[in-house]
Amino acid sequence: MKHKSHWLSYILAFLPAVFVAGLLGSVIQTQFNILSISSIGPSITHSQRLAATWYDLLHFAPLLMIVVAVAFIVALPVAHIIVRVQRRQFIAWCAVAGAIGLWVAFLVADHFAPMPTLIAATRTNIGTFFMILSGFVGGVVYAWLSRYFRQQLMKKIRAKHHAAKSSMSTPKRAPTTEPVDTQTNSKSKPE
Repeated sequence: MKHKSHWLSYILAFLPAVFVAGLLGSVIQTQFNILSISSIGPSITHSQRLAATWYDLLHFAPLLMIVVAVAFIVALPVAHIIVRVQRRQFIAWCAVAGAIGLWVAFLVADHFAPMPTLIAATRTNIGTFFMILSGFVGGVVYAWLSRYFRQQLMKKIRAKHHAAKSSMSTPKRAPTTEPVDTQTNSKSKPE
């Protein structure tokens, strides 16, 4: 029962972590692209920056979320193994695993992509750092939410177990069907 709650908490935490890392990475990637464009020519207005960010959130973020999900599927179990051996620093190891996993995913994607880099923000070291930072944040979100969901699920399991145990230990008394004699039983004396 304990292991089922752990797996469920990990699954429940995985999806929001991928979502947060994908959204954050998409915003970072958009801002680095806009910075590159504005350095070679026209200035970008605030409304154009917001429009480009919104466009990338709708069109690029889903692709990045797939990359993040694949990276996290490989990296987060490694963090769990390290934490199982070390017995501490769960949040830190998940954060580091998220960052390293995303970095390796970018390296693999860039190796197999037909263009020099699949994600433009990873062309520079500072851009790569900030993109990896989104994996770090996603790892923190995963660790925090998995711990939170695990605690909540364990509370429910304990409450359910306690309720079942208390209902089994308290026997219910069957109502008596014999009539209760309220009169005293006096023997009549012979006269």
